[in-house]
Amino acid sequence: MNMKVRQVLMTGIVLSMPFLGMAQNDTSAPKKNVFTGSINYQSRLHYFGRTDSLKSSGVFPTLGFQLKQGFYVNSSFIFVNNALSSLSYNGSIIEGGFKFPQTRNFSGNIFYSQFLYKDNSELVQSALKSQTGVNMAYNNNIVNVNVGGDAKFSSNKTDYGATAGLDHLFLYLIPKTKNAIAINPSAYAYAGTQNFTQTYYQKRKVNVLGLPIGGEQQEAITETSTKFNVLAYEFSAPIVFVAGKFNASITPSYVMPQHLVKVPDRPDLSENGKNMFYVSAGVGVRL
Repeated sequence: MNMKVRQVLMTGIVLSMPFLGMAQNDTSAPKKNVFTGSINYQSRLHYFGRTDSLKSSGVFPTLGFQLKQGFYVNSSFIFVNNALSSLSYNGSIIEGGFKFPQTRNFSGNIFYSQFLYKDNSELVQSALKSQTGVNMAYNNNIVNVNVGGDAKFSSNKTDYGATAGLDHLFLYLIPKTKNAIAINPSAYAYAGTQNFTQTYYQKRKVNVLGLPIGGEQQEAITETSTKFNVLAYEFSAPIVFVAGKFNASITPSYVMPQHLVKVPDRPDLSENGKNMFYVSAGVGVRL
């Protein structure tokens, strides 16, 4: 595949990626300095399949600049739409990093993201303050293998994550033009730690001298735990159209959250999530 065509297609695929709070970048460095701009839509906002109760959707304008040496910076602005608010601004994400020089089969990048959420943000992942990590890809004609690792920082906790995925890019070059269409079926597994401190109340018998007499009273129970589990499985099929400097994409996806935290008798403190189909779409330019 022509490397320039592949880079533009991968840019479109990245623009169509789900808003998971994870950096999922085209890991190949450009051959020249590149400016990118896009506007992206997601029909259902989630964080590894965890959602709010308002079934929010989102719009994300994004600007980026990449140096041919491999350094890059991107900024995304998050607007949330649901029954209570119409396209309300919820925060921004600034990401900087370095894309390794690409060989025939290997590519990768390191990144750091700063999350600037509003104090009253409705996003499930708004407790996160920043994130850093590395992505690596082994590219071949059969199936591309993608792995990554990251650390996510909140006010007083750090969670560690791991990603593994497979994809295969099918490319159709439109004859007598510089246009192309691609589809990139993908399957990913996301794992990581989750730090939880939950307080809930339960009834207990009042004991006098070890004897359960005198009725019942409410007792506060606080549980703190850190577990490393599979957080979600996700299947997607980004479809990308490239015409010169313009690209457009649409991505149907199906996410299956795993190991949701449930607090006994307190659904308000439990994680909300279920298997879910959603669609992402975007249009962008690459100059």
